[in-house]
Amino acid sequence: MAEIRLEKVTKVFWEMPRAAGMGLWDQIKAMLRPHGYSAYLRQVSALEAGRAVGTPESTGYVKAMDGVDLLIRDGETISLVGPSACGKTTLLRVVAGLLEPDQGQIYFDGRPMVAVPAKDRGIGMVFQNYALYPHMRSFENLAFTFRVRDREEEIPERVRVTSEIMGVGFQVLLSRKPPTLSGGEQQRVAIARCIVRDPSVFLFDEPLANLDAKLRSQTRVEIKRLLRRFAITAIYVTHDQVEAIALGDRIAVMKEGQISQVGTYREVYGAPANTFVAGFVGSPAMNFYGGEVANGQARFADFDWPLSQALRSGINVGRRVVLGIRPEHITIGENEGISALVEVVEPLINERAQIVHVTLGQEPCVLKIGRHFPLIPGDRVRLQFDPQRVQFFDAGTEERLE
Repeated sequence: MAEIRLEKVTKVFWEMPRAAGMGLWDQIKAMLRPHGYSAYLRQVSALEAGRAVGTPESTGYVKAMDGVDLLIRDGETISLVGPSACGKTTLLRVVAGLLEPDQGQIYFDGRPMVAVPAKDRGIGMVFQNYALYPHMRSFENLAFTFRVRDREEEIPERVRVTSEIMGVGFQVLLSRKPPTLSGGEQQRVAIARCIVRDPSVFLFDEPLANLDAKLRSQTRVEIKRLLRRFAITAIYVTHDQVEAIALGDRIAVMKEGQISQVGTYREVYGAPANTFVAGFVGSPAMNFYGGEVANGQARFADFDWPLSQALRSGINVGRRVVLGIRPEHITIGENEGISALVEVVEPLINERAQIVHVTLGQEPCVLKIGRHFPLIPGDRVRLQFDPQRVQFFDAGTEERLE
């Protein structure tokens, strides 16, 4: 086990100039021309000084990690979520030692790790595509690390103990090669390959993404059981919020190479740091309405909302704000509320609920309510927002107002 700490970690991917019809060598020569190379050096200097600006197309680089600070406590599992291309996998590979950061430092139990090669970091990593040797039996996949390190005498006992840990049915997989295994079975072997090494850190890179719903649920339970049994520090990258909630002690939300917020799911869901986190965490996503403060209330296109005393004292008249309300915090009233027109009704049979898409004037709105409200498209309803659940954000900075 280990405590992992990232301090101001930045990772940049540089792009060579590209042009139609140019081969690789022509691209390299174009990059090394005096004016191109000078521009490249200027960007490097600006980046090191924290001044590099512009889009990847104009500057020739992408910041996959931008000054990331993150603490994963000893024995804790952090679920890392965020949209595609936000830097999640890059962070995982930097921690593993597969990529070297351009700036910042990574610590395992206070020990700097940037200069430590991946093979010496005590990492066990599970990939989305399993990354098993297809020509080797599963037994040999588990034993491979010990064979290349001349520790073959450990193999029988290590594989035996790992098979017991993996549970019923795993022993029969050892004699088969990966192409003969199902996706779920291949992922079990991949997880076992991590366990057999007795790592101090587990890294999971969307390990369930290629599995169907039933296998995903079964494997998720198995991973949770293993994490609880070993209490190993782990980072779990996923797009699936159900996985993130089920497996993570805390959740880190990432956007454009930066950590937007870290906390338990209850904290991130109930008190999002900004509109991005508020809209990303939770399903269906939070509803947002832009308006302006006037006379102790926020005025929107189709309704007004009174501000609390605390917000009134901290927000000037004329300030642009965004009101956020989650679908499950909206109810339907009998006579009072905001008038809305029902457009689409989606039943959620297993939850005994329904997702209702309505319009407030020209603004869309989504609510999640019980099935005891019989609604059909074309119905007129009155919406009531739970005043204790309404949240306000600054329209400019997108930060939550308190």
